[in-house]
Amino acid sequence: MVRLGLLRQLTIVAIMWMCGFSAYASASYRVAIEEDDIVTRVLFDSISQRFDVDIVYVYYPSFNDILTAVETGQSDFAANVTYTAERAQRFDYSRPTNIEYTYLYSFTNATLETIKKVGIPKGTIYSELIKEYYPSIIQVEYRGHQHARQLLESREVDGIVDAINQLKPMLLAGLDAQLLNNQISIQPVALISTKNKFQAQIEQFEVHLHSASVQKSLRALVKESGIDRSRPIKVKIEHAAPYATYLSNGQVRGVTADVLYSACDILMLNCQLVSKADETWEEMYADFLAQKVDIISPLAESEPRRQFAYFSVPYYQSTAIMVKREGYKHNVYSNASELIIERIGVVKDDFYQELLQGLLPQRTFITYRNAQQQIEALLAKEVDYVIIPRASYNKILRESNALLPLVEDKLIGDVHTSDITIGFAKNAYGNALVPLFDRAIKMLDLEKITNSYYQQPDWKATLQSEQQLARKSIAIVVLGLVVSVLMSLYLHHQSNTDNLTRLKNRRALQRRYRKGIQPNVTLVYLDVNKFKPINDTYGHEIGDQVLKHIAKQILRYWDGQSYRIGGDEFILIGAVDNIALSYALLNLQKMMFTSSDTDISLKVSIAFGVSKPRKELRSLEDVMHQADLSMYSNKRQAAQHDIDEVNPPIAHEFHLS
Repeated sequence: MVRLGLLRQLTIVAIMWMCGFSAYASASYRVAIEEDDIVTRVLFDSISQRFDVDIVYVYYPSFNDILTAVETGQSDFAANVTYTAERAQRFDYSRPTNIEYTYLYSFTNATLETIKKVGIPKGTIYSELIKEYYPSIIQVEYRGHQHARQLLESREVDGIVDAINQLKPMLLAGLDAQLLNNQISIQPVALISTKNKFQAQIEQFEVHLHSASVQKSLRALVKESGIDRSRPIKVKIEHAAPYATYLSNGQVRGVTADVLYSACDILMLNCQLVSKADETWEEMYADFLAQKVDIISPLAESEPRRQFAYFSVPYYQSTAIMVKREGYKHNVYSNASELIIERIGVVKDDFYQELLQGLLPQRTFITYRNAQQQIEALLAKEVDYVIIPRASYNKILRESNALLPLVEDKLIGDVHTSDITIGFAKNAYGNALVPLFDRAIKMLDLEKITNSYYQQPDWKATLQSEQQLARKSIAIVVLGLVVSVLMSLYLHHQSNTDNLTRLKNRRALQRRYRKGIQPNVTLVYLDVNKFKPINDTYGHEIGDQVLKHIAKQILRYWDGQSYRIGGDEFILIGAVDNIALSYALLNLQKMMFTSSDTDISLKVSIAFGVSKPRKELRSLEDVMHQADLSMYSNKRQAAQHDIDEVNPPIAHEFHLS
């Protein structure tokens, strides 16, 4: 019975093998790799797709480090390793998988016949081969590509030997490359794995890697894909933050520009920018649809666009928000699809116009050339809302010389998050470009590129955009000087104090914490729930009295700094423990207000958000943003109650939550 059971299991495994199913599906393997090693990526990307396994690339600075990592089990596999008897004691080998194209890199187009000193990567077989064929050449071992470049630039060697994975960076750095495969006997290379651990897998992998499709892709990563590297590839990039900014010196900087140009460099393609700073998206997109250009970006991926374009893998995510004038219909809408009576501005033929047409069918939108025109129209009251990427909105606020009375409608929240890609013309040439750019984009440090261009704005974009007070003229006489000093002191006090509550204002908040919030400090953001109905029902005089009453309660229960930063919003900052924090919030969350000169009595409710102590110094903007998110989360979770009148007409009570 035991033998029959074993025979049955072996039969199942054999059937799986014959049918092409892997017994290792859904596994995850670590592959040791050097930077820019396109060959290893081609091999293991293909393995990942064929056997449905996850491949995690682990980068090492040198080939010797790769061997050590696989030997010690830090990584599971590596590629492009030549067989030697000594290495066979340390690793399991596949049969040869491919040819290792090897080059001599130099500044002088040198050959092995003309050089005297050569750099050799440590731990490789190149040392023995050079010694065998060119014994007079002095060898200098290097560890990693940075060390190799140092040897070349310092002229310590006449050239260095390395594999094809360094062809692109070396050529871009201005070096020459001489292929060595026809000069020295470079043996085929294979996969290796940690000894006695992945024998079954490595046998499966080598069978797949010997297939015609894999071998074809290895022999022509670019050229045999139907791409002529000398042909100019026409590119259009939209002038919009953070994707691209056209500088006066002709350069273009931004997330899209960096990603696209870096990919073109990796692939050694002749990408030429044919767009201009003042060109509208509508014009660019029309040229792309007419296939007058090969590439357009940034392009949000969507199903309707698939009939006109091919998409690369995403390199960025863009979030759309609804922006309105400050004070306009506060907390009225909770979803963009509710804006049926509002005038909305969009960029013509932009993805967000397409998006809103789906959310608000049969609506007519007011179109503009770009985001800047949208904002100008909103300020001029031509429209009531605009849909705009948050990154573009933040940049406009940061760069404004004046305090713009605009706000994101946070009750509506994020309208849509889009995958941003490189778009390719819907033709054979575009189809050939897509897999090449996908491979190149995966090699980029996208997080680093994105972070270099994305800057969080100051809270509501007001802390950075406020203008300085007008400078005072220096008095000519002593009396004038004294008056000027006294006036300056008075204005300084006034400029840092809220006239209504006598708490400090947001300018004082910015000045005090311009260097950041200490790790041990707690920040609390307070917002009076449904404050607008109080003003609307009882007038601004009662509303002002409510705000002054809240300020008194803050001074009573909060042991720290307190600020009114605008309207019904307050910021509390202090080094308090959890007990003191809970005590303050318990007393401030709900309070009773009674007017001193009328018979009006109101129960006032306050929403709060807390940013507790953190591990490191953080900017004021980051901490306020964290508290802001906490407050809105608490506010949405709180129960909503109607406003009830209590003991009319003598007393009135607001139940606000």
